[in-house]
Amino acid sequence: MKVIIPAAGEGTRLRPHTITKPKPILPIAGATIIDFIMYEISSIRDLEEVIFIVGYLKEQMIEYLTSKYKDIKLTFVEQKEYKGLAHAVSLTRDYINNDDKIFIILGDTIFKLNLSDIVSKNENALGVCEVDNPSRFGVAILNDSGVIAKLIEKPQNPVSNLALTGMYNIVNTKELFNAIEYIIANNIKTKNEYQLTDALEYMIEQGIIFKTFKLDGWYDCGEKSTMIETNKTIIKHDILSKGIKDTAIIPPVFIDKDVKIEGSVIGPYVHIGKNSKIESSILKNSIIFEDVNISNAFMDNSIISEKVTYRGKTHSMDIGASITIEQN
Repeated sequence: MKVIIPAAGEGTRLRPHTITKPKPILPIAGATIIDFIMYEISSIRDLEEVIFIVGYLKEQMIEYLTSKYKDIKLTFVEQKEYKGLAHAVSLTRDYINNDDKIFIILGDTIFKLNLSDIVSKNENALGVCEVDNPSRFGVAILNDSGVIAKLIEKPQNPVSNLALTGMYNIVNTKELFNAIEYIIANNIKTKNEYQLTDALEYMIEQGIIFKTFKLDGWYDCGEKSTMIETNKTIIKHDILSKGIKDTAIIPPVFIDKDVKIEGSVIGPYVHIGKNSKIESSILKNSIIFEDVNISNAFMDNSIISEKVTYRGKTHSMDIGASITIEQN
């Protein structure tokens, strides 16, 4: 089994935080987005290789992954032009044999799933979840036997609320790459990009069977509000720092090592990165990156990037990296 993780995008909906960090290594709930993905992948019993498709700030991605996951074979393929997910997957062709089984998962999707059970089945299957806003996603339409009859990418008038979650178990590997070649050669695009959904739909039209599997949990990190909500949902109480004085901690919170906090109220649902300093402040429902200095502040539903200095009062903030703000 080989895993392909497309992670080349710029994460524009999470700016300013993705100006200095690629989206998959943004901190959340005591780890990073990609850490949660790698944790689930590690459960695959016959995992041979993880192939990352990188692009934006690729050096950070490569350094982070190679330094942390030394026991897993990692391969990096660069996507220099952002032409869509199908185009990204096509770049891995030289690393995949026709008889390989592959599992594709987007590099910004936090999920809970027994991956070993899914990949052990000798069948094509797509991860799905019922959603209220299917026009944001590709959707699957099932026949009476529970087999996928049709896939539609981001339909304007949805006929199904069964959204594709960005997880694809593929056993017909050769046919997948043939389908991707077909849609690229024939310039078949949706929203001006070569979509993996369109390649899979072509395979279905050729008579290849696809089933579905439902996730135990699927958590969005696509924008500020959903990232804060995901942090709130999955965070576990863990305090690694010993530099906390005269402070009330309301669980659950994650406080990394070498954090100094004094005269503050922290929590619930707060992530604070290493080497940060918090004084005389109240923080809740927030994600604070590393090397941040905050004093005399009230922060709620906020994301603060690395190396920020903030002194003042606020209720909700989005502050990019290396900024100093002072309010009198």
